[in-house]
Amino acid sequence: MDANSSNVIKKVKWLKTFLDLNRFAVKDRVSPEEIVEYYTITDFPFKKFFSKQGFMHFHVSMDGKYSPEDAYYQPKTVSRFIHSGDNVMELGFGKCANLFYLAGQHPDVEFTGIDLAKLHPENTFSNVKLYYQNYSDLSNFADNTFSVVYGIETLCHVIDKNPVFREVNRVLKPGGYFIVYDYAIPKPLETFDPDAQTAIACFTRVGAATVAKTAEGWEEDFLRNGFKRESITDLTKNVLPDMKRMENVALRIMDSKIKAKVAFETMPDLLVGNLLPGFMAYDLYNEGYMNYKEWIFTK
Repeated sequence: MDANSSNVIKKVKWLKTFLDLNRFAVKDRVSPEEIVEYYTITDFPFKKFFSKQGFMHFHVSMDGKYSPEDAYYQPKTVSRFIHSGDNVMELGFGKCANLFYLAGQHPDVEFTGIDLAKLHPENTFSNVKLYYQNYSDLSNFADNTFSVVYGIETLCHVIDKNPVFREVNRVLKPGGYFIVYDYAIPKPLETFDPDAQTAIACFTRVGAATVAKTAEGWEEDFLRNGFKRESITDLTKNVLPDMKRMENVALRIMDSKIKAKVAFETMPDLLVGNLLPGFMAYDLYNEGYMNYKEWIFTK
């Protein structure tokens, strides 16, 4: 993408006229305490603007049109790999929307959820157990226990994914599936235009995530830790309707420099910072600066 015609670059240059983007772009905020703080503060906006059903991930639209039902794409895909009598683990269950959906679909399967913060409604499922801990250490689970382990936009919070991948490989049964949905960049960050680097860093870091890895780097992490590739699917075009929805919400404030400046000067960074991903998401993905991937690997 030519920098002169890129909407991403134009938006960053406009933001820099009234906002210090270094507040959001230069530091990873991925300690367990920072992650819990982020999701606690943004709990209400997620409910009001993102998903009333409690989903916290991108919606995948296969027909090119946004629908709230598109949030079920990821858990429905995971469901295809679950069989009667399995044990299944979710890394970072958030508000439990995926976990509770799958538990209802598979009442004869045992589900385990790992997360740091309690953000979900009461657990009424007898086949769901929830653990509040860091999923980089799964030492309280035995080797070869789970048939499926999945993470939906949660491994982006981890700088070094190798300890997590090693633990997942250990607790997975031979032949078990490791399914991940997350974002990636098509080439190393430093090879982008500086303003594009700022946009990518803002998009990731304001959400208590680390700057995105390359898609190649993700695959190397899987292979390095003992997994075999089943499939990798690029869903970038399919999340664009959701990105446009996010942009429309952000533009309620970001359509005016005056409104945006007031918001950024008066609201907490962890809250107002979410306007930046919303404002830039569609262009970042539409212009090829970021990708959204489905990785399915086996042990």
